[in-house]
Amino acid sequence: MGIFDFLKNTDNSKPSRKHILFSNTALEIIGTFVEKNGFQLHSKKIETYFTNIIWRKEEQYIKITASDFPTDYPYNYDIILGKGNCDDFFESEWDSISISDIQRMSEPNKNHNGYDFPKKSELKKSLEKAKSDLSEFGNGFLNGNPELFYKARILTNGENKPEKIIKKDENGKVIVELLPYNVIKKSN
Repeated sequence: MGIFDFLKNTDNSKPSRKHILFSNTALEIIGTFVEKNGFQLHSKKIETYFTNIIWRKEEQYIKITASDFPTDYPYNYDIILGKGNCDDFFESEWDSISISDIQRMSEPNKNHNGYDFPKKSELKKSLEKAKSDLSEFGNGFLNGNPELFYKARILTNGENKPEKIIKKDENGKVIVELLPYNVIKKSN
């Protein structure tokens, strides 16, 4: 086996034991917590190097993403807060932020950049810390008060984000949608 064998055209969709353990523990620790706040499991995707779990409550969603793909070093996971369509990549990319973005806004003198992908022995401790951070910094979002979420999203996404998204609806008709954070920003 060579050092770059992971780059060969192989099927990476088969879940690894590491990501199965990570996702099951995340569902137990984070999932139980967010479900107590009215969110429901929307989707779960576990692959060889990636985990993606989404919970929804009306237009809000919470997503855990994890990667230990060899070229993604340092391996990490993060908690993403978003509003809108979590299944549409472009919309979710524009309308979501990491819990780290709220942490950096709330505590500018500290370094917040997500979480290191934990070793098996540190998995529960790491996810408990992430749950604690979500409870502290995402409390308003969890309880239907997105004010801090919007402020962090404007600071994070800044002026570089488009004011509108052009996309097709389910019938193929082109629609133009004004993004909510631009509406809020313009009204201030």
